[in-house]
Amino acid sequence: MANLGTQTSDWRSDGSLAYGIFRFTFGLNIMMRGIVRIALGIPAFQTYMLTQFKDVPVMPPAFLLPFASALPFIETLIGLCILLGFQTRAALVLGALMITALTFGTMMRQDFTIAWLQLDYAIAFFILIAMRSWNLISVDAMMGGGAAAKSAPARMTT
Repeated sequence: MANLGTQTSDWRSDGSLAYGIFRFTFGLNIMMRGIVRIALGIPAFQTYMLTQFKDVPVMPPAFLLPFASALPFIETLIGLCILLGFQTRAALVLGALMITALTFGTMMRQDFTIAWLQLDYAIAFFILIAMRSWNLISVDAMMGGGAAAKSAPARMTT
């Protein structure tokens, strides 16, 4: 456990491998949420959202319809970026904020069981953001823009 969270420059390390697999799986999960909603039809998802919030007077349909229309595409894009490790930090921060917004709505509905599930997602986002120095198996790392490149100490030249 002594090496937990320490910087490594070897993409073959256990930490980088574990991070890459977890990031890929989590990105797939988020992306597929969006893809399935798109495939089943945006109107169906809009109807689902309106039904879920019909007894929440402070959540007007004028807000819910645009949110329900955009959410599947946002989930798909964020998930794809996380899956590939492209713009990883931005995708993780946006995804964490998305889960925050979803948790807010869930709490407005007083659906505490789903809120606990969303907390699991928030924890996964936390782990992926906090351990981003292991993001070495990613598009970001291949492009030289990964966390490792940005957090490595600068070398002095003489």
